Amino acid sequence: MLMEANGLVKITRRNHMAQGDIDAKSKSDFGELDPWTAWAYKPRTISLLLIGTCILVWASGALDPESTASKDIVSSVKRGVWAMIAVFLAYSLLQAPSTVLIRPHPAIWRLVHGMAVVYLVALTFLLFQNRDDARQFMKYLHPDLGVELPERSYGADCRIYVPDNPKSRFINVYETLFDEFVLAHIFGWWGKAIMIRNQPLLWVLSVGFELMELTFRHMLPNFNECWWDSIILDILICNWFGICAGMRTVRYFDGKTYEWVGISRQPNIIGQKNIGAIYTRTMGQR
Repeated sequence: MLMEANGLVKITRRNHMAQGDIDAKSKSDFGELDPWTAWAYKPRTISLLLIGTCILVWASGALDPESTASKDIVSSVKRGVWAMIAVFLAYSLLQAPSTVLIRPHPAIWRLVHGMAVVYLVALTFLLFQNRDDARQFMKYLHPDLGVELPERSYGADCRIYVPDNPKSRFINVYETLFDEFVLAHIFGWWGKAIMIRNQPLLWVLSVGFELMELTFRHMLPNFNECWWDSIILDILICNWFGICAGMRTVRYFDGKTYEWVGISRQPNIIGQKNIGAIYTRTMGQR
């Protein structure tokens, strides 16, 4: 009886595994993923590799050594840096691990991830340079870069009512309301709300960002703001409007909201056998 029971268990497990393989195969069908991008799921790594190699050889000037010999070292370094970035992005597009995002195609999000890595590496390199050398390096990439931009201090005059101003008695409020950072706050927190989807956490981040500006205002003049600009305009008006608009956008498209909690509050995190569930809970999302 024990052998028959074990055999029955083995048969049941085998059937369950076979059914899982069938389900995985059906889910990997191109048409079920997205009919509009089904053609993009067919492997073309070798073809793209050959095309990319030909473009790289042509752009490097290896086929015409005389034309490349006349160029200076700055142009060669500049073209080499851009080619290095292009090769890494091509690798990310084709071979990097896919993320949890699949629409409209996982390759797009692999490319976005590669661009984020390039940006992180560039920031790490600039961290070890002084200000003048960093600006000179940016000029190598593009002549318009590396120029010191004018910075405005919003906390130079915090008076709401300015009676002696000939243009307007509320000139400080007027200039702050019609500043480009007002739209940046609104659309920025609208995008954050769509990604985070949790109002308490969004409000914590909103207040925390203003505290960060208050802490580092001695380093960056743009962070030097008046009290009514930080509390009323930024937190209570712009950030509130962006957060509410983002959460309404999520509800309009029937998106689910997230409850972000700490790892210590997650039940049975050690006993989870599903790797995907462990990853999701480790990130503090359920």
